[in-house]
Amino acid sequence: MRLNTMPNQLNPSRMRGFTLVEIAIVLVIVGLMLAGVFKGQALIDSARVRSMASEVSGIRTAWYSFQERYRALPGDFQSAGTQIDSSAVSGNGNGKLDGNIERAGVWQQLSLAGFINGNFNGAQGAVGSASDVDCAPGTCPKNPFNGYYKISYSAQAADVVNPSHEIFTGSQIPVGILAELDRKLDDGLPTSGRFRVHRSFQNSCTRDSQWDVSTGHTNCAGVLRD
Repeated sequence: MRLNTMPNQLNPSRMRGFTLVEIAIVLVIVGLMLAGVFKGQALIDSARVRSMASEVSGIRTAWYSFQERYRALPGDFQSAGTQIDSSAVSGNGNGKLDGNIERAGVWQQLSLAGFINGNFNGAQGAVGSASDVDCAPGTCPKNPFNGYYKISYSAQAADVVNPSHEIFTGSQIPVGILAELDRKLDDGLPTSGRFRVHRSFQNSCTRDSQWDVSTGHTNCAGVLRD
């Protein structure tokens, strides 16, 4: 009697591959999954843009409301220590946020006066310079991407010459987010209007006077001029 030494030998007649219908179903499922991922990311980005637009609007409102109440610029207010709080760092009253004391003090004075949330220390050594986007926790408020909002009397918006009070959005912001924020706040162009790219990020985040969204650059900063 001859034994079958290959009991599991495959029968060629029983072997088959995927049918076109099965492949089509798999492709549809993959497509739906990818669409869900992209849609989810789009919703997250849209929420971040709305958050930033709301925060920038809130900063501007606080900036003007402070001036209406105290007849002085926040951060520059000379009588902050007596009229707001004894812990407040006072400015020199020259009508400009033109020093580290005032760039740090703007957030402390606004918060102590109740115009913004948070506690800020007014530490001049942590606020960076008039041109950079540097700051530190507890001195400046954070944007949704862990950069820092700053206000300075400067000319850091791209292609401007004369200094003015500018709100820096802070860094670490994807170029697509800033492009959408620009469309919400201004004209959508990074080198014109009131909202522009910060000049230190112009080469990496713009091209041919447009936000260079195609690069997907993740470290950009904008400037809103007063």
